Amino acid sequence: MENEISPIHELVQYRERLDIALKVSGSCVFEVDLVQQRYTYFQNAEDIFHVSSEKIMEDVRAYSALPPEEYQKGVSAYFSHPGDFAVIGEAFRHVLAGEPSIYEARMKAGGSEYVWCRVHVTPVVENGIPVRMIGVLININDMKKESEALKQVSQTDMLTGLYNRSSAEARIRRILDQSSQDQNHALLLLDLDDFKGINDTYGHQVGDQAIREVADKLRSLFRKSDVLGRWGGDEFLVLVRDIADSNTLEEERRQLSTFRVGTGTALSTGFGFYPREAGNFYDLFAIADQRLYLAKKKKGKRSRV
Repeated sequence: MENEISPIHELVQYRERLDIALKVSGSCVFEVDLVQQRYTYFQNAEDIFHVSSEKIMEDVRAYSALPPEEYQKGVSAYFSHPGDFAVIGEAFRHVLAGEPSIYEARMKAGGSEYVWCRVHVTPVVENGIPVRMIGVLININDMKKESEALKQVSQTDMLTGLYNRSSAEARIRRILDQSSQDQNHALLLLDLDDFKGINDTYGHQVGDQAIREVADKLRSLFRKSDVLGRWGGDEFLVLVRDIADSNTLEEERRQLSTFRVGTGTALSTGFGFYPREAGNFYDLFAIADQRLYLAKKKKGKRSRV
């Protein structure tokens, strides 16, 4: 039978098709012997981690002799970002309970850079006991970056790069809701004095530049852990997190009181303190807003626009 294809040839063809499919989809396949705690198969790791499958299997072989809990920790540390250990741990629990799991995590191997991956893992159960795990790992790094970029754009004020109004409020509310009464925060509201006069006198381009100058000043004064937002028009708000007391902000308040944009225009500010004065965002905002109003009234400036 000259045209008959041998089983070995069929196996080679199957392997070639699998390699092509994995490369085209940016995926790799792996298998783990759960009883022996040993990776028995890893295919196409090179296209995701730029590390050979053989090296990965050699690296993780050392973990096989560890107790189950330590094995899980060791393998998690080898493959995943510390911030995703909880996700990995939950997947382990599902698999050991005989259930499949799908998760997304930042993955690495053999010292490679982290890559966002979607991982599908399915246990193979014999006599009611999960004995093997089959996994498919898909590179979603580009998709994740695009998603994060779109999310960032949706949360950001385009003129200043600060959080926009809705995102700033949502973030501040979440922080306050999760804070204990032992944590102290301050909410700062500020705006430019007579911003309408800047636009009327110098034009909207100069007005926009003034807004950007205020945003840059806020970035230079406050920490990355603080929340900086543009509330609208010439209005800004800042949640200054985890302060010792109100005196902590004296230097920031001094610098803001002496700050001038390019047109010479000053800022007015108002503060509210959590939890001493208010325990939620709306009450805290009302206190800071009232103090901002009084500060502007004292200066004899026109109301905000």
